[in-house]
Amino acid sequence: MQLKNVSLAIEDKPVLRSINLNWAHGEAIALLGANGAGKSSLLKVMSTLLHPSTGKTTMPEGMSLQKWKSKLGVVFPETFLYSSLTGYENLLFYQKLYGKTDNEQIEQVFNQVNLSRVQQERVETYSKGMKQRLAIARAFVHQPTHLLLDEPFDGLDLASKTILERLLKEKNKQGVGYVLVSHDSAHAWDLCDRAVLLHNGKIVLETPCTEKTYRSFMNQYQGWLKEKQHDVF
Repeated sequence: MQLKNVSLAIEDKPVLRSINLNWAHGEAIALLGANGAGKSSLLKVMSTLLHPSTGKTTMPEGMSLQKWKSKLGVVFPETFLYSSLTGYENLLFYQKLYGKTDNEQIEQVFNQVNLSRVQQERVETYSKGMKQRLAIARAFVHQPTHLLLDEPFDGLDLASKTILERLLKEKNKQGVGYVLVSHDSAHAWDLCDRAVLLHNGKIVLETPCTEKTYRSFMNQYQGWLKEKQHDVF
């Protein structure tokens, strides 16, 4: 996917400014930045939930917009779950939205997120962490090739975080790419190939995620954070 000179304004307020970003097939990108930097808005533009005010978004080669949507899995702060339905009914519903009915795949993702024992219980009885794991299962149930993940580890205990880490690494080895938003820079660094830093709606830094580049990246990141704090106060 390619974004070229993409800008976004909401109610005349600039949110994204001249974003240029290439997302290669199978690439894992850490999208980092302070609160309000525009990370969630950028993911929503990439998902086509928001349309940019200016600029161009190009789907991966050979993909129509409809095809892109069918190959995309998203985890946003909104779980998009139906609390009156069971966990199983939620995944079946979303699978059918993508034109699929595959009970074996549903069982597999329930096992992957460790929710098999509660799949026939209503989502309204789930804890916050269980709902988050089900939202992750929802994103995987149609076997997407691209993932947009906005703080997917939020609300997860240590065991559940380990489950998701393992799942992301397995999927990435299979060629599934993802863009990961996380407030934990070190954690995201370990899970991604490249880091992109957003500041005030602009990409201000990009670098490969290696041991050698981490300290330099974080020093510059801290500098941008101090600048933001100075602007506030």
